[in-house]
Amino acid sequence: MATEFGFRLLRVKFNESCKSNHFLYFKKHSVREEESLRPSDKTLFVINVPPYCTKLAIKKLFGKCGGVKSVYLHKQPGKVKETKTSLLNTDNEVKGFKVAYVVFKKPSSLDAALKLDPMEVLLLSDEDNPVLTGVKKWSHEYSLRYPDPLTLQEEIDTFMREFDKKEEQAKEAEKMERGQPDEEGWITVGKGGRKPGATKVDAAEIQEKRKKKKKALVNFYQFQQRETKREHIAQLRKKFEEDKKKIAEMKAARRFRPY
Repeated sequence: MATEFGFRLLRVKFNESCKSNHFLYFKKHSVREEESLRPSDKTLFVINVPPYCTKLAIKKLFGKCGGVKSVYLHKQPGKVKETKTSLLNTDNEVKGFKVAYVVFKKPSSLDAALKLDPMEVLLLSDEDNPVLTGVKKWSHEYSLRYPDPLTLQEEIDTFMREFDKKEEQAKEAEKMERGQPDEEGWITVGKGGRKPGATKVDAAEIQEKRKKKKKALVNFYQFQQRETKREHIAQLRKKFEEDKKKIAEMKAARRFRPY
């Protein structure tokens, strides 16, 4: 049963004991530019997702249609950025009502999801996959703020190894480019060591800052303002005398016709 704007209806409720239903609206995800994380032939766009609903609950809900590769929750529709889960970043939950992007492993799973019965009521929370609420949810969020020290240290060590590896690659690339000519045939020469020479971009920025600083100090003091006015008046007088001289020369040559 399709609704306005092409959305289909799905009835859900929190658990078996809940008497009221909640309505989810979904349709096939479609964008002008194809995205690698959300391919249009495998992605389902869901709106009116309740605040207590989690990625795991959404994955279980549509998992009956086929394998779910990933679920993205957002406050409002927009682009998806791939983010790594970390023990240091636990406050990434979307508050309030949200939208979801369900990415299936196969296009056939998306077709099966679009054929779900709108009259069937599905559960978001059960004994096997409970959705935490209230005090249980707050206690779980509090425990996540203080992760296991050994696990945290392992994550830090992994991050630092990747960081050092990238730094070494950047240094090697800089060494390779240092002796190579650019597009115009110029070779950048600079001293190495702890304090290498400034790059072209840095040098240009330094020169620009010096110019701005020098310009900002012009006419800062009163004597500078007086000197500037005197120089301006002197230039005007000089130009006036030069114009008088030109007019006199043109009169003498009988080529002066003012009217």
